[in-house]
Amino acid sequence: MSRWPLPVVAALLAAAVVLGIRAAAWEEREASHLSDWHLWTETDEHAAVAAAARIAGGNWLDAPAFRPWFSWQARFGSPADWDAVVPRNVAYQGPAYPYFLVVAGATGQGQVMVARLAQLLLATIASGVLSAACAALLLRAGRGRSLALVAGVSAGVLHGTYGPLVFLDGFLYRDGPIAHLSALLLAIPLLGSRAPRVREGLGLGLLAGAGALVKQTLLPLGLLAGACLALRAVDRSSRRRVVAGLAAGLLVALSPLLVRNSLVGDPLLSFDTRPLVGIPWANARGADGSVNTSPLLMDVLRKARGSTLRAAVETLATWRGDPLGFPLLVGRKLASAVNGVEVPDNASFGFFRDRLPWLSRLPLFAFVFGPGVAGLILAARRGLFRRREAFLVAGAGVVPLAACVLVSTTTRYRAGAAAPLALGTALLGALAVEAFRARQVRPLLPYLATAAVLSAQTLLPSPIRARPNRWSDTIVAATLAEARTSPEAGAAEIRRYLEEQGEDPDRTRGLMAMQRWLAGDRAISRVEPAGIAPPERRYQGTRR
Repeated sequence: MSRWPLPVVAALLAAAVVLGIRAAAWEEREASHLSDWHLWTETDEHAAVAAAARIAGGNWLDAPAFRPWFSWQARFGSPADWDAVVPRNVAYQGPAYPYFLVVAGATGQGQVMVARLAQLLLATIASGVLSAACAALLLRAGRGRSLALVAGVSAGVLHGTYGPLVFLDGFLYRDGPIAHLSALLLAIPLLGSRAPRVREGLGLGLLAGAGALVKQTLLPLGLLAGACLALRAVDRSSRRRVVAGLAAGLLVALSPLLVRNSLVGDPLLSFDTRPLVGIPWANARGADGSVNTSPLLMDVLRKARGSTLRAAVETLATWRGDPLGFPLLVGRKLASAVNGVEVPDNASFGFFRDRLPWLSRLPLFAFVFGPGVAGLILAARRGLFRRREAFLVAGAGVVPLAACVLVSTTTRYRAGAAAPLALGTALLGALAVEAFRARQVRPLLPYLATAAVLSAQTLLPSPIRARPNRWSDTIVAATLAEARTSPEAGAAEIRRYLEEQGEDPDRTRGLMAMQRWLAGDRAISRVEPAGIAPPERRYQGTRR
């Protein structure tokens, strides 16, 4: 092992630790009724499974594109009303993920299990590569081998065991894989110690293009990573060749989308409809920075006529007469992006964390945010990054931040910042150890203070309506527990809600829902029939 390059050793050690911890967390979750959360029909996870089933059933081009129907949409119109304002053949969300689920299902080993295991392995690989990149950074800056090894392993382990990210990888969401692809796009350009070759540009282009097919917001980070790689070239001719390789890789990766869109008559670079709907949803007048929908959503979509650009213009137009309203909304979103509360949408991190002991032991946002930001600033000031690498590191954090501002600060959107924050935290630790050894702590004090202040402010109340405790989570969990374990297990979830007196802002409605569940009504759960116990196996108690 000692003959291997130190970054490789760091990568293997970090990957082993991450794999072990994640395997334990995965096993715990699979043994729980919470692993059946994909049966709740009100989630993007369920929509992805349904879209995959439709593709596997023969609609290989997904034309017309799959459209989910959630209960909240009924407030704005009928399915026909929605079909009239959303382009017919543009995918609902990143086009690649449902095809990934098709492949997972084709293995015959269980679509859900295979997909979750693949996401676990991707997390392990990304953690190892990030670990190697951190170790390489310190080695080329002249730091000691033992310091580089420990810091590298720390960076990889922090990314791989970041609690909200482990939580996301247990769902059939694209957001977990996107966070790991972001980590790879950050780490790979930092690894090289020599001038890049054409094949490296090609590989990075393939990775960036594949990531963009999962979620198009990854494309800016991919381009930034490619630029960082190209700038390492020794001369203009070499740089052009690397850029050509990058472009070729992007074109190859995006070619399935280009061909599909050409066949169905869509604009070639139409990825999905999420920006079209998300921009007015979260930014039109009446939005409050949370996951609540602006009441003007459908009005904006009708005026936009399927154009994301027009939707953005019409969204801004809703703020006429209130010039400070939109800046204040953006300010609340920015403040929520650095707040410690994990904002739920399709699922609540806090709800799962309270029920899964392994998940409850893993690092939270406060653990990596302050040290991560301070460490990256310190590393840049100490010259650890090569030419333009600081822009790449900053971009890796700005891309998920932009998603939070564009929509809202949910756990899913913020998790993409895990890699740069883990890297910064590890670098701050390494440079702090170095300073203590050299007895030169005073220059480090401003950075340690910055880390402390930034982490402390995450404990402030959420600047937006976060709703970490929701009655709907209990109803779903109770329904799944009853079907998978026993009627008593389902009733235990209901009793827990009734006894805990949690801060559910909709508790009055929640209490009514609990009584309906105890009386045998399972329709309120909106869970697929496969996740509902037959009538003879349902809880037969009364209100406690």
